[in-house]
Amino acid sequence: TFDDTSKNGVANPIALMYELIRKDPRNAERILPYIGGEEVNDSPAHAHHRNVINFGQMSEEEARQWPDLMAIIEAKVKPERLENNREGYRKNWWQYAEKRRELYEAIRGLDRVLVVNCGATPHMSFTFLPTGMVYANSLAVVAESSVAGFAVLQSRVHEVWARNFGSSMKDDLRYTPTDCFETFPFPSKWESSEPIEPASREYYDFRAALMVRNNEGLTKTYNRFHDPDEHDSNIVNLRELHAAMDRAVLDAYGWTDIRPTCEFILDYEDEEDEPGKVSKRKKPWRYRWPDQIRDEVLGRLLELNADRAREQQARPAPMRAEAKLKKSFGTPLLDSDE
Repeated sequence: TFDDTSKNGVANPIALMYELIRKDPRNAERILPYIGGEEVNDSPAHAHHRNVINFGQMSEEEARQWPDLMAIIEAKVKPERLENNREGYRKNWWQYAEKRRELYEAIRGLDRVLVVNCGATPHMSFTFLPTGMVYANSLAVVAESSVAGFAVLQSRVHEVWARNFGSSMKDDLRYTPTDCFETFPFPSKWESSEPIEPASREYYDFRAALMVRNNEGLTKTYNRFHDPDEHDSNIVNLRELHAAMDRAVLDAYGWTDIRPTCEFILDYEDEEDEPGKVSKRKKPWRYRWPDQIRDEVLGRLLELNADRAREQQARPAPMRAEAKLKKSFGTPLLDSDE
């Protein structure tokens, strides 16, 4: 990597990257932006501060056409990789150990993808990143570029599902794609649902502009979003836009009878350290649907998941395989006999 913030002394300075590109402009072809969950959540514009050498699936002979970059890999990567127990890691030491071929094949042709920090975080915050980057393992990447896809995944409908089935660390959510995304039943015709796109676009664009204007990333923005003492007009507007987006998603499911309103509710009750002393820890407020609404939505999602699982099992085997590829079909929560 090229990273001026690294403390371990292993990364190369950014200045070296620019020097190598000045020396041979071709070096820029194999140096890509590298981004993880921390930058996505903390940077107002989701800006990366690291770059990384990437030879993809090139052979050693092909990679040696960039001798300056191969010299770095030979000096800093090869010795460690030759000590690895896995033959593939030792043999292809100039390539990433885990190249995620499926990921880059899935996003081929897209100009952007949806990502979410899959490390422990207090808020489930999806956003778009451009393709042509190397994504750290702290990000879950969804091969979807539409604002309608963003609306469904950022909605409280999906958050109810994710917080019920995802893992956690202390009090924070860890978004695990196999549990939160692959099993989640999307609305049947979400791509063509007319109300979703304008509501989603307005919310996303307003949030993006607000973060840049306030110089605050997703985490700080949503901290304010969920703070009952926060009355800034822009934050109030963001809450209203989120509710409008939720409404459009609920309507896409056909659940027009669910008419939720949000309240500031504690995620849990804080225990005082000592009797008579007030805890200095910030109260874990969340601006969310009341429990009875969340339970109703979760129940309907579970029923929808089960219905689609039965539909899949009723199809011939080739059609079942095809259906599993569709986002509108959540993977069955219980293993089938297949």
